[in-house]
Amino acid sequence: MRTFYIFKINKEFITLTEKNPYTLYKTMESLYHLKNDDLDLGYSMFKEITKTFDKNSLNEYFFKKYQDDEHYTKYSNRHMLNNFYTDEQSKLIINKTFLVLKTTKVKPTFFKDLKKENSLFVCDFKNKDYFWLKQVV
Repeated sequence: MRTFYIFKINKEFITLTEKNPYTLYKTMESLYHLKNDDLDLGYSMFKEITKTFDKNSLNEYFFKKYQDDEHYTKYSNRHMLNNFYTDEQSKLIINKTFLVLKTTKVKPTFFKDLKKENSLFVCDFKNKDYFWLKQVV
């Protein structure tokens, strides 16, 4: 199972890192592994790099899109797809500052729904994988 962290990046940082996303990934990775002593600085950096998500509209969007799908369940800010025909188990957790997608697929269904947003940067810190979502799906 893979865990993807999805961030909405500010326009200025998109311009700086779109052609070379490695720099952005290394920055996000260093923020991910920060020690407690450096959390204030890390939070300030994170706020400069990212924009927030509208949790309510995202929750509403996913619920309306999948509410009639028998493979879909929702609990609070968690959206789950358990499709045994396609062998996909995905759980999307919507937070205000980032999204977490835990999935058994390399290209999960939720990626297709999120691709309309051009500013999304995806990181899998465990597998050291990163990409702009618009370039993959």
